[in-house]
Amino acid sequence: MSMSIVWGAHALVGSAVVSSGTMALWLSKGSPEHKLAGRFFVGSMLLMALVVGFAERFSASNISPLGMIFVCFILYLVLSAHSTVCRPEGLISPLDIAAPVVALCISISAVIIGLDAISKTVVGENDPPQAAYFFFAALAFLSMILDANNLRLGGVRGKHRIVRHVWRMSCALFFATSSLFTGPGSIVLPEPTRGNILWSIPQTLVLVIAVFWIVRLLFSKRRYSPKDVDTVQ
Repeated sequence: MSMSIVWGAHALVGSAVVSSGTMALWLSKGSPEHKLAGRFFVGSMLLMALVVGFAERFSASNISPLGMIFVCFILYLVLSAHSTVCRPEGLISPLDIAAPVVALCISISAVIIGLDAISKTVVGENDPPQAAYFFFAALAFLSMILDANNLRLGGVRGKHRIVRHVWRMSCALFFATSSLFTGPGSIVLPEPTRGNILWSIPQTLVLVIAVFWIVRLLFSKRRYSPKDVDTVQ
């Protein structure tokens, strides 16, 4: 299979991921449009995982190990975030039970592959940065700890439940946006503009807005009830 087709599908689905995630971020929280954009974001992420898996299985050039870890991690973030607000408060779902195991597996895999990358005597020009493996390993391990705490508490409640949803969705959107504008997905951009510092603005905006919402939720004196989830997610 031609890699141009693979990367074309990758970039197309990646654009859908970023577009739907951005719409969910900007639309009025809890509105029908916001919920629809959120569902489309989750669906696009699932489709992205299928595209990457198909490329890994049938393309002439395999997706890099870091790329596989990247996709698995953001898919895990999106599904666990979506599950948090879709289930009744105080209910532990099968996905909640599986989440810490999945996060730990991603963390261990990233460490193993990262150590293997360090052991190479010759580093290829297109090899991903070795530090990236350990960055994702650390982030996945932190997510595992939070998942385990979620199980210990019998499910997070109130504003902490919303914060869990916001930071995971926003983190996944940040990585997807980074990949599209400054990473491998930038092949969809006009070639003369690739690498321009202005393409870092979208991912920076995602980060700023996510931090704003998390700080606002954590330090707000308002007491959130289960009904409030539908109005802020």
